[in-house]
Amino acid sequence: MTPLAKLRKRREEPEPEVDDWTEMCEGTVPVAEVEWRNRAKVAGRVRSLRVQPWAGVPTLEGTLVDDTGGISVVFLGRRHVPGIRPGTKMVVEGMVGDHAGRLAILNPDYRLLAVHE
Repeated sequence: MTPLAKLRKRREEPEPEVDDWTEMCEGTVPVAEVEWRNRAKVAGRVRSLRVQPWAGVPTLEGTLVDDTGGISVVFLGRRHVPGIRPGTKMVVEGMVGDHAGRLAILNPDYRLLAVHE
């Protein structure tokens, strides 16, 4: 399958199904406990989003917050990720690194719960 065909197929996929928040949060850690250069699975609410060029490539940057703090979630090469907007509850998992001087997870695996309209 060509890259263009994969992209078209991805656009046709429905948004992830809504799961029970408690079940989704199993195995997560508070944002305040994540450590640089370690894998982490955190749950929270998207506080803010922006598209920021990074090395000439559009990059969607969001801040995921819980009761203990916030962490940047960065989607390289993306202007938009279906279902992700301010207020969305989500669980992300990936390697914690540094982005613009803050702890961040780049191109994380993610699951969505709900969007507050």
